[in-house]
Amino acid sequence: MIDKGVKPPPVATAEPSVLVLTSVPEAIKTARDFARGWLEAKGVDRMAVQVALLVVSELVTNAYKHGSAPGEAISVRLYLSADGPVVEVRDGSRAEPCVRPLSLECFSGRGLAIVSELTAGWGFRHLASGGKAVYAVLNGGAA
Repeated sequence: MIDKGVKPPPVATAEPSVLVLTSVPEAIKTARDFARGWLEAKGVDRMAVQVALLVVSELVTNAYKHGSAPGEAISVRLYLSADGPVVEVRDGSRAEPCVRPLSLECFSGRGLAIVSELTAGWGFRHLASGGKAVYAVLNGGAA
């Protein structure tokens, strides 16, 4: 299990595939579509793809809602590592992501708790260029 917190993501074993989005609500679906195509092309099994799409949705939603102003850039990087497939979402905020306790009274704020439960691990790091990268190591490798 990868510790959650400030640390670099696993090292890519090949060049990442990158999608740069504008921070708008439609970016979430666009990121999912991009990830689905990439994961399927890499031979990730169908159930793992479905879980990965939820993780992508949560990370991009957080970048949209908390990490960027409308119209700013959000990027999604997908790559393979020795630890498994990795999704990394970059935004312009230096605010650190945090997992909120799960509660039946709250209708939002569960995203990172879900990511934590569904992945091999997640973390974040501040970028030298400003902003941050939040990553998750996905379960399920190539078929």
